[in-house]
Amino acid sequence: MKRTLTPEEIEQRACAYCAQAEHCEQEIREKLWQWGCSDTAEQQKIIDLLLQEDYINDERYCRAYCHDKVAYQGWGRVKIRMMLQSKRLPGHFVEKALQDISAADYKKALAKAVGKYSAEERERTIRFALQRGFEYNEILEFLSSDHSSPLESEP
Repeated sequence: MKRTLTPEEIEQRACAYCAQAEHCEQEIREKLWQWGCSDTAEQQKIIDLLLQEDYINDERYCRAYCHDKVAYQGWGRVKIRMMLQSKRLPGHFVEKALQDISAADYKKALAKAVGKYSAEERERTIRFALQRGFEYNEILEFLSSDHSSPLESEP
């Protein structure tokens, strides 16, 4: 049987959890629930402490999330926006973080998504890039640029 944690132990765990990596308020609420803190007043007290001590910062979380998803998972803006919205983050932080994405990293992620399949499999390539969260216009523009195969440029 699991031991019930005291509010102080939960608070310490939450601080340690936030010190390891960036987390948003929604993720912390889910963790608190898992640790047995079902009292919403107690959850709010812990979250207020984490906010006050700057363990949780929604703007910083959005920037880190956008950077990591583009650089390491190769996601596009559409998918990132959708995932951040599902975490109930303020829209202005989400949009600012999406605008701050490095153009070079974004282009590299798009190139990797488009390069997954051969040039002959254009529809499959487009579908894959759309699943990764890139906009249709971005994909077509990239495919029609100098990155496309010589076969596609022939009339």
